[in-house]
Parts: sequence; C-alpha cells; structure tokens
Amino acid sequence: MIPVRIKNKFSAHPQKVMRPISIRLSEEMIELLGATSAELGFKRIQGLIRLYIRQGLDRDHQDYTLAHDELFIETLRKNGVSQRIIDEAIVVTHNSNITHPLSELQDK
Repeated sequence: MIPVRIKNKFSAHPQKVMRPISIRLSEEMIELLGATSAELGFKRIQGLIRLYIRQGLDRDHQDYTLAHDELFIETLRKNGVSQRIIDEAIVVTHNSNITHPLSELQDK
C-alpha cells in the first residue's frame, strides 16, 4: 500500500492525513455512543465521535463550519450515512452557536 503522503504528491485531489489516537471511555459511554450512532445511521461509533469533536470545535471557532470538512463528509458518505443526515448535522451545527465558547466558560 502506498502511503498517503506519497499519493498526495501525485494526486490532483490530495487526501488529508489522518492519525489514530487512543482515548479511554467508560463502558456506559461506549454503549450510549453505540446506541446513538445506530439511531443516527452511523455504522460505527468512530464517525459519531468525530462529528461530536467537530461540533465542539465549530462551537469554539465560530468562523469554521462543518461544511468545510470535505474529507469528513466524504467519509460519512462512504460509511453509509445518508446525505439528509449529513445536511441536517451541518445546518444544526452551523445554526446553534453557543454564546459562550468553552474558553470563556473555563475562566469562570
């Protein structure tokens, strides 16, 4: 398999490099993520976790919208998430700006 960095040198449509990370979650949280991901049409919980992280980042960086993350959206499509759910998530995350970003809440 050719590494993504090498493919990108010769591709008209370069891919973003994704790196694996490790995170510890409680069994309860994993079960809730599994149930929620199934309800929302995700095949696995990883896509839902990425969506939640992206929503949090969007909230704290209001100049960015989920619609800009083309790689993430394409990955959702490839994993069977319907375009309707993707569009709904983009609208919800774009329209639900929190008045106090996380950085301000931490100072209190």
